[in-house]
Amino acid sequence: MERGDIYNVNLDPTQGREQRGQRYVLIISPCDFNNVFGTPLICPITQGGNLARSESFTVHLTRLKTQGFILCNQPRVIDMKARGGRFVEKVPQDIIDEVLAKVTTLIE
Repeated sequence: MERGDIYNVNLDPTQGREQRGQRYVLIISPCDFNNVFGTPLICPITQGGNLARSESFTVHLTRLKTQGFILCNQPRVIDMKARGGRFVEKVPQDIIDEVLAKVTTLIE
């Protein structure tokens, strides 16, 4: 599991406004962390995300097999193995950089 990998996972169970169900996610934590703990920090990918888009907290996926918007306002840690994660593809570095810049604004 490397930063920039897209996986397909089941995010259930969830509560409230958390993204749920079977969906694509982008891993944003570094490979060393992911390999040690097996719980990567991810951002869900959606076809909707209207509020997040209107507030500039999404990154649009283009040029890839996976389509949609990365929700940078909903990072979370998941147990990839327990959620049955399957590797799909890797995003280019410019997408990773844009996502990390948006997520960083949440904790500064």
